[in-house]
Amino acid sequence: MVKNFSLRLALRYLNPIRTHVSVITLISLAGVAIGVMVLIVVLSVMDGFEDLVKKRVLGRAPHITSYPQAWQYKLDADGEEVTIEDQWRGHMEELRSQPCVENAYPLVEDHVILETDDGVVVSRMKGIDTANKEAMKDFNRLLKAGSKPMGEGYFATVSSVYAKQYGIQVGDTIEVMSNRNLKQLKPLLDQQEFKPLKEQFPEQIEVVISELKKHMILSANPKGEVREKMLNPQAQLIKKEVRSWLAAEIRNGEHELVNKFIGDVLHTEEHDQDEKGYNYYREGTKQDAIELMEEIKGLNIHKMDKEAITNVALPKDVVVSGIYQTDPFAPGPDLFTPMLLAQELYGAGDTGEIQGIAVTLKDPYEAAMHLEKSLGGIITGNWKGQTWMEHHKQQFSLISTQKTMMTIALSFIILIAVFSIGAVMFTITYQKKREIGVMKALGATPGQVTRVFTFQGVIVGILGAIIGLLLALLVLANLGGIQGAFASMGFNPFPKDFYGVETLPHIFDPEQVSYVCVGAFILCMFAAFVPAWIASRADAAKSLRNM
Repeated sequence: MVKNFSLRLALRYLNPIRTHVSVITLISLAGVAIGVMVLIVVLSVMDGFEDLVKKRVLGRAPHITSYPQAWQYKLDADGEEVTIEDQWRGHMEELRSQPCVENAYPLVEDHVILETDDGVVVSRMKGIDTANKEAMKDFNRLLKAGSKPMGEGYFATVSSVYAKQYGIQVGDTIEVMSNRNLKQLKPLLDQQEFKPLKEQFPEQIEVVISELKKHMILSANPKGEVREKMLNPQAQLIKKEVRSWLAAEIRNGEHELVNKFIGDVLHTEEHDQDEKGYNYYREGTKQDAIELMEEIKGLNIHKMDKEAITNVALPKDVVVSGIYQTDPFAPGPDLFTPMLLAQELYGAGDTGEIQGIAVTLKDPYEAAMHLEKSLGGIITGNWKGQTWMEHHKQQFSLISTQKTMMTIALSFIILIAVFSIGAVMFTITYQKKREIGVMKALGATPGQVTRVFTFQGVIVGILGAIIGLLLALLVLANLGGIQGAFASMGFNPFPKDFYGVETLPHIFDPEQVSYVCVGAFILCMFAAFVPAWIASRADAAKSLRNM
């Protein structure tokens, strides 16, 4: 009964007809409602943008990427060396076997230089494993009409955005050059200033040839097999002399010939089989060694330089086999190439190296959990995993920061309304001090007096939150129309060309909305409680003395 009386009295004080103070209270209520509405709308739109960015990222990026820390020297069960390609293919198959994994494929990405009719442009290249039927099946679905599936060789599939921008069509031949080629070009140009070995060590070359002719002879080894032999000290002196040439400034081609002479032609493991100190070599070793020295003597340096520069720096002629459809606002790579071509442009054509293994999951939003638990036993040791959320951490952190800043800024609308309510309540309690004195004289407790004026803040908080919520729902439901109305007036702060969407995306999060509404209600109640609590502690006798 007392509470109902307190509520009726609070409603009576809120009657706008009574005083201008009640009108200010209604203005404060409107401020709370507008603040709640704006905050809900902005947070919903920010959530929509975040979801849009995530979908665009997930449409192109792998959910987890497993990176090799270093390629290791390994032997299989038969004692054969496990190649780099065998290492990453084995790791890829392990990942594919996991229930949570939808697909796994090798990752090779790099920036390349393309020559088009508009000039030279830097483009993003990505390799695709054409032997992976599952990956190619998904990729071929994106091909536009007239495109052909990409096979092995010097082929490429370009994005629709890139093709439109530079006028590229199916069947065109484009010139592709890796920026790594340019880095390799400078040392080759510098080498053109080096003197050839035949000019730096002409006498030493003749001595090596003479020593080979003189000391390497045909004989039988202790096992009775026909071999060529040379005393170990003489062989070591020749190898030491030739090895010293590597310290000089020589061309890469000459460097390879010298290493071939030391590590291949004159290499033997049989010198300890002869008590007299002879090294034994296969038959024909002397002739091969002498021919190698003669090749060094007769090298056409200018031809060697030209071939080295041609192999490294000349662009690759690549045929455009297809064009794949893509989103202008999440375009993906400018061109896809077969894996072998991508590795060649990346600079790992001979070794078979890749940058990592890309993994797509059945549930990309559980990537962190799967990386830690389901795939933790596979992506370990020499392999290190990274989720798509970690890879795009900066991008999502920016959105999160913007959302936080917008929340703080727009919350001041509610805070201003709350301060207004507090000011109004202080005014009301001052005006009603005589009535407060009467109530206390009639036996009202401080708690009852406090409830009378606190209920005013509660009413404003509830009505403000409800009205603000309803207005926010109305705005979100008609967001496209509101945006179109602004655009018709020549003002469109969210153009489609920039954001890539017809209307602003939004996600209505009930939990987030409840926090906003409850927060506004609590602030309004607190703004009314403080002056009400102060007024309830006033001396009734002093209040009545001024009547």
